[in-house]
Amino acid sequence: MTFQLDDRLSSSCIELNDWPLCRILLKNNADYPWLILVPRQNKTECIEDLSQPLRHQLMDEIAELSIIIKTYFKPNKLNVATLGNSVSQLHIHIVARFTYDKLWPHGIWQAAQTEVLYSEEQLKQLTVDLRSLTKLY
Repeated sequence: MTFQLDDRLSSSCIELNDWPLCRILLKNNADYPWLILVPRQNKTECIEDLSQPLRHQLMDEIAELSIIIKTYFKPNKLNVATLGNSVSQLHIHIVARFTYDKLWPHGIWQAAQTEVLYSEEQLKQLTVDLRSLTKLY
């Protein structure tokens, strides 16, 4: 069976690359540099649904993408989370946070939060840069 990315993820994100386990997505939200890892495993909702080797691979990919985000964006903090309340397909958010962002120090998952999309120019540059950086793994 071919891997199917949830429509809600594909409609709000830009696909960057595929790593051994995960597809890497850039969330189109200019307020927070935000990448998402999605294990290319159908019918997987929770980390424990993965086999032990795949769980280990997932942790390696989370760590590697975290390093890339820290190096590129230079945030004050990284938030790494799996929520799944709206999209049940297993996906891991890795969000760069800054002491000056509009919700610091609170979580970004606020019901009343509106997203500010990247400009076309910003999105083009980020996509080029992040595709290049994530090819290295």
